[in-house]
Amino acid sequence: MIDPSVLIGFLPWIAFAIISSFFGLKIAAIIGLALQIAIFIPMARKRNYTTLEVYSLAFFVLLTIGILSLDGQGLENLSRWSAALSYGGLASITWTTIAIGKPFTIEYAKRMTPKEWWTSELFISSNKSISLGWSIAFLGATVISITGALSGFKFLFINGLAWGCMFLAIIWHKRVLDDTMAKAKVLRGSSHYEKTAHFAECK
Repeated sequence: MIDPSVLIGFLPWIAFAIISSFFGLKIAAIIGLALQIAIFIPMARKRNYTTLEVYSLAFFVLLTIGILSLDGQGLENLSRWSAALSYGGLASITWTTIAIGKPFTIEYAKRMTPKEWWTSELFISSNKSISLGWSIAFLGATVISITGALSGFKFLFINGLAWGCMFLAIIWHKRVLDDTMAKAKVLRGSSHYEKTAHFAECK
């Protein structure tokens, strides 16, 4: 019921967080923007893009323009905050979608879920759970990255903790998805039984 391609939507952000620490902000921003464009264009042609994809495209366009306009010292200062900027950006949009009552994963889920399920309690509750899991993970990674930038802890240690948050979110995503699919199967079976019983009564 919930499209695992939501993970692909995070790819430009994660790539930016990792690449910026090894190869610098300019390369990371350009690669992040290129990945986001590659993800957005096919969906835009189908007019099936999500809020996260629109936000991400705008973010990377503005970020790339801003970074290209900075001098050496400005880039060096910003580099310390690159991971926090990436995870913080994701946290801001995902928590906003939850706050307004439209968890970001719902738009991804509708791509592969029959329309008759869109208003079901199972569909809505499972998306709320998955969106909340990712939002907590992004918030945790943001706090960790800010702590690293302020304290000067080693890159691998800080980013290892941030990646750990992502890993936990993936586990949570899979767990909720598996549970949702199991419940949906039961509901489909129950619906089929009710229709069969009703047909038998009519006869």
